[in-house]
Amino acid sequence: MLSAMTWTLALTMGLVPRSEPLSAAAVLEAPTRHVRATGHTVPGLLRTGFTQSRTFAALLQRLERSDVIVYIEDVPRLPGALDGRLLIQPAAHGVRYLRIQVALHGSPFDSIATIGHELRHAVEVANASTVVDEQGLADLYRRIGMDYGNNLFDTIEAQEIGRQVGRELQHT
Repeated sequence: MLSAMTWTLALTMGLVPRSEPLSAAAVLEAPTRHVRATGHTVPGLLRTGFTQSRTFAALLQRLERSDVIVYIEDVPRLPGALDGRLLIQPAAHGVRYLRIQVALHGSPFDSIATIGHELRHAVEVANASTVVDEQGLADLYRRIGMDYGNNLFDTIEAQEIGRQVGRELQHT
Protein backbone atom coordinates (compact mmCIF):
# COMPACT_ATOMS: atom_id res chain seq x y z
CA MET A 1 0.00 0.00 0.00
CA LEU A 2 1.27 3.47 -0.81
CA SER A 3 2.00 5.74 2.12
CA ALA A 4 0.06 9.00 2.26
CA MET A 5 3.17 10.96 1.27
CA THR A 6 4.01 8.63 -1.63
CA TRP A 7 0.40 8.66 -2.85
CA THR A 8 0.22 12.47 -2.70
CA LEU A 9 3.59 12.74 -4.46
CA ALA A 10 2.52 10.26 -7.14
CA LEU A 11 -0.77 12.06 -7.75
CA THR A 12 0.72 15.55 -7.93
CA MET A 13 3.53 14.47 -10.25
CA GLY A 14 1.32 12.59 -12.69
CA LEU A 15 2.79 9.18 -11.92
CA VAL A 16 -0.31 7.22 -10.96
CA PRO A 17 -1.24 5.02 -13.91
CA ARG A 18 -4.70 5.60 -15.33
CA SER A 19 -5.29 1.88 -15.87
CA GLU A 20 -4.23 -1.40 -14.34
CA PRO A 21 -0.58 -1.63 -13.32
CA LEU A 22 1.70 -3.38 -15.77
CA SER A 23 3.72 -6.41 -14.77
CA ALA A 24 7.49 -6.36 -14.37
CA ALA A 25 7.78 -8.52 -17.49
CA ALA A 26 5.71 -6.06 -19.56
CA VAL A 27 7.77 -3.08 -18.40
CA LEU A 28 11.23 -4.65 -18.25
CA GLU A 29 11.31 -7.50 -20.77
CA ALA A 30 8.82 -6.93 -23.59
CA PRO A 31 10.45 -6.32 -26.98
CA THR A 32 8.32 -3.19 -27.34
CA ARG A 33 9.11 -1.79 -23.86
CA HIS A 34 9.66 1.94 -23.62
CA VAL A 35 12.58 1.93 -21.17
CA ARG A 36 15.58 0.01 -22.44
CA ALA A 37 19.01 -0.50 -20.96
CA THR A 38 22.40 -0.87 -22.53
CA GLY A 39 25.15 -2.78 -20.78
CA HIS A 40 24.91 -5.41 -18.08
CA THR A 41 24.39 -3.39 -14.88
CA VAL A 42 21.38 -1.21 -15.63
CA PRO A 43 18.82 -4.00 -16.28
CA GLY A 44 19.30 -5.39 -12.76
CA LEU A 45 18.99 -1.91 -11.27
CA LEU A 46 15.75 -1.34 -13.19
CA ARG A 47 14.34 -4.64 -11.91
CA THR A 48 15.30 -3.85 -8.31
CA GLY A 49 13.85 -0.36 -8.62
CA PHE A 50 10.61 -1.71 -10.10
CA THR A 51 10.15 -4.38 -7.43
CA GLN A 52 11.30 -2.40 -4.38
CA SER A 53 10.11 1.17 -5.02
CA ARG A 54 6.51 1.98 -5.89
CA THR A 55 7.60 5.43 -7.09
CA PHE A 56 10.20 3.93 -9.43
CA ALA A 57 7.64 1.42 -10.73
CA ALA A 58 5.16 4.26 -11.35
CA LEU A 59 7.78 6.13 -13.41
CA LEU A 60 8.40 3.08 -15.59
CA GLN A 61 4.68 2.43 -15.99
CA ARG A 62 4.01 6.05 -16.95
CA LEU A 63 6.74 5.92 -19.60
CA GLU A 64 5.38 2.61 -20.91
CA ARG A 65 2.13 4.43 -21.68
CA SER A 66 3.82 7.30 -23.51
CA ASP A 67 5.18 8.08 -26.97
CA VAL A 68 8.70 8.21 -25.51
CA ILE A 69 11.33 5.49 -25.69
CA VAL A 70 14.19 5.87 -23.21
CA TYR A 71 17.60 4.25 -23.50
CA ILE A 72 19.61 4.16 -20.27
CA GLU A 73 23.35 3.71 -20.45
CA ASP A 74 26.02 3.44 -17.80
CA VAL A 75 28.97 5.74 -18.55
CA PRO A 76 32.29 5.97 -16.70
CA ARG A 77 31.86 9.68 -15.94
CA LEU A 78 29.85 12.73 -16.85
CA PRO A 79 30.86 16.39 -17.09
CA GLY A 80 31.32 18.27 -13.85
CA ALA A 81 29.68 16.77 -10.80
CA LEU A 82 26.76 15.18 -12.67
CA ASP A 83 25.65 11.66 -11.75
CA GLY A 84 23.08 11.54 -14.54
CA ARG A 85 21.69 13.46 -17.47
CA LEU A 86 18.92 13.28 -20.04
CA LEU A 87 19.51 13.85 -23.75
CA ILE A 88 16.98 14.01 -26.56
CA GLN A 89 17.49 12.15 -29.84
CA PRO A 90 15.72 12.77 -33.15
CA ALA A 91 12.07 11.71 -33.20
CA ALA A 92 10.91 9.21 -35.81
CA HIS A 93 7.49 7.88 -36.86
CA GLY A 94 5.66 9.61 -34.01
CA VAL A 95 8.03 8.31 -31.35
CA ARG A 96 10.31 10.52 -29.26
CA TYR A 97 13.64 9.09 -28.16
CA LEU A 98 15.52 10.01 -25.01
CA ARG A 99 18.87 8.84 -23.72
CA ILE A 100 19.72 8.79 -20.04
CA GLN A 101 23.37 8.56 -19.12
CA VAL A 102 24.27 7.61 -15.55
CA ALA A 103 27.63 7.35 -13.86
CA LEU A 104 26.97 4.54 -11.41
CA HIS A 105 28.82 5.48 -8.24
CA GLY A 106 28.08 4.36 -4.72
CA SER A 107 25.63 1.67 -3.70
CA PRO A 108 23.09 0.06 -6.03
CA PHE A 109 20.35 1.94 -4.13
CA ASP A 110 22.15 5.24 -4.83
CA SER A 111 22.32 4.33 -8.51
CA ILE A 112 18.63 3.40 -8.62
CA ALA A 113 17.74 6.73 -6.97
CA THR A 114 19.81 8.54 -9.63
CA ILE A 115 18.05 6.61 -12.39
CA GLY A 116 14.70 7.46 -10.76
CA HIS A 117 15.65 11.14 -10.80
CA GLU A 118 16.44 10.93 -14.51
CA LEU A 119 13.31 8.89 -15.26
CA ARG A 120 11.30 11.73 -13.68
CA HIS A 121 12.87 14.03 -16.27
CA ALA A 122 11.80 11.56 -18.98
CA VAL A 123 8.23 11.73 -17.61
CA GLU A 124 8.43 15.53 -17.73
CA VAL A 125 9.26 15.24 -21.43
CA ALA A 126 6.55 12.62 -21.97
CA ASN A 127 4.06 15.05 -20.43
CA ALA A 128 5.14 17.82 -22.86
CA SER A 129 4.18 16.57 -26.32
CA THR A 130 5.74 19.60 -28.04
CA VAL A 131 9.25 18.65 -26.93
CA VAL A 132 10.74 17.00 -30.02
CA ASP A 133 14.26 18.46 -30.19
CA GLU A 134 17.02 20.06 -28.11
CA GLN A 135 15.48 23.53 -28.36
CA GLY A 136 12.12 22.26 -27.14
CA LEU A 137 13.85 20.42 -24.29
CA ALA A 138 15.73 23.56 -23.23
CA ASP A 139 12.53 25.63 -23.47
CA LEU A 140 10.67 23.10 -21.29
CA TYR A 141 13.30 23.23 -18.56
CA ARG A 142 13.55 27.00 -18.68
CA ARG A 143 9.80 26.99 -18.00
CA ILE A 144 9.51 24.22 -15.36
CA GLY A 145 12.98 23.94 -13.90
CA MET A 146 15.99 25.66 -12.51
CA ASP A 147 18.64 26.86 -14.96
CA TYR A 148 22.19 26.35 -13.70
CA GLY A 149 23.75 27.71 -16.91
CA ASN A 150 25.60 25.87 -19.68
CA ASN A 151 22.41 23.99 -20.60
CA LEU A 152 22.22 22.38 -17.15
CA PHE A 153 18.70 22.21 -15.73
CA ASP A 154 16.95 20.40 -12.92
CA THR A 155 13.51 20.34 -11.35
CA ILE A 156 12.38 20.19 -7.76
CA GLU A 157 10.13 17.27 -8.72
CA ALA A 158 13.06 15.19 -10.04
CA GLN A 159 15.08 15.95 -6.92
CA GLU A 160 12.19 14.85 -4.70
CA ILE A 161 11.60 11.70 -6.77
CA GLY A 162 15.26 10.71 -6.34
CA ARG A 163 14.97 11.17 -2.57
CA GLN A 164 11.63 9.32 -2.45
CA VAL A 165 13.02 6.35 -4.38
CA GLY A 166 16.00 6.27 -2.01
CA ARG A 167 13.70 6.26 1.04
CA GLU A 168 11.56 3.48 -0.39
CA LEU A 169 14.60 1.33 -1.13
CA GLN A 170 15.92 1.78 2.42
CA HIS A 171 12.64 0.51 3.86
CA THR A 172 12.56 -2.78 1.95
